[in-house]
Amino acid sequence: MTNSNYTPVLSVALVGCGKISVKHLKAILNQKDHFRLCAMVDPTEQAPVTLLTACGITGARRDTFLSEVKIYRDFNRMLESEKPDVISITVPSGMHYEMAKRALLSGSHVFLEKPMTMKISEAAELVELSESTGRKIAMGHIYRYFPVIGLIQRDLCNGVFGTLSHGAVTVRWGHDQQYYDQAAWRGTWRYDGGALMNQTIHALDLMCWLMCSTPEFVTGLMAKRFRNIEAEDVGMAVIRMKNGSLCQVEGTTATSPRDHEASFYLNGSHGSVRIGLRKGIPSLDIRDSKGKSLKSKYIIEQIRTKGISSLLRAGNPHYSIYEDLYESINDGKEPIADANSGFVSVSSVLAVYRSAKENKVVRLPLEKDFSTEEMIGFFD
Repeated sequence: MTNSNYTPVLSVALVGCGKISVKHLKAILNQKDHFRLCAMVDPTEQAPVTLLTACGITGARRDTFLSEVKIYRDFNRMLESEKPDVISITVPSGMHYEMAKRALLSGSHVFLEKPMTMKISEAAELVELSESTGRKIAMGHIYRYFPVIGLIQRDLCNGVFGTLSHGAVTVRWGHDQQYYDQAAWRGTWRYDGGALMNQTIHALDLMCWLMCSTPEFVTGLMAKRFRNIEAEDVGMAVIRMKNGSLCQVEGTTATSPRDHEASFYLNGSHGSVRIGLRKGIPSLDIRDSKGKSLKSKYIIEQIRTKGISSLLRAGNPHYSIYEDLYESINDGKEPIADANSGFVSVSSVLAVYRSAKENKVVRLPLEKDFSTEEMIGFFD
């Protein structure tokens, strides 16, 4: 007799064992009813062991782990030997396209860290591949998965806050020179981009989602002030959305590494929303047109629909992304941060870059392809 409630455990290959992979590994291991890690891939021999140590897996437990999970130093070798249900890609951004493409063509679903790619046409190709192969792409746009955010987005798009006039997003995610010096690819146009592509793309994605629209016209400026890198350490832009609202963007890594901040503001004819995260401490201020606070209303709904445990996951939103990906694979729906979200966010940042390079207002979709490599030499 078949159990109609049975849902399979999905095998996962984790590609890249760097800093962000800690969140991936913890999320995978904490959902053993849904996922089973089958392989880890990294060209550096010691990287998987370092990752396990960072996750508190040491001694005999580590030995047992390594006997059950296959370790590869080459991505293609892994694809030849394994058939993972999901491939999670956490390598430098400039390597995303090739790996994600091969993963989709091999039959795997993909969890892809931001940014999707470094070139518009490559992002478009991944969206098309996802559709043609029937494989899901879940983007690592973590802000969409924070508690209450989905409820706010629902009401913004349903007109509860009226017509949006404008919004503003600020990302002051400081990194010192040592951060960039740790790896040769960091801060390069080809593999990383600057503050806008690496640190701000999460927030820009969220603003597009909350504003229920996509960029149509973009004006941008950039500077390299404090960090010795190829790309920008501060960028600013003004964006007009297709629905007519405006969005102001500030993204920088030139601020203190000890004072990380991301803040969001949206103004509607029937209310306003302020969301913030500073030094790891969240803040939320939601008001109706008369100035009455709606904060408790959303928190109560979050607890009622998702449980109080959903509030505790904010420290590792990757847990929720994996959970959402699992549901999307089994139910046939699209992930909350799907392939198209990756395309829109990459296109938006690349439009800012192009605007800065050509010193003009840029319209989306771009008439011709563009990539971060076309920015090489911009600050020379």
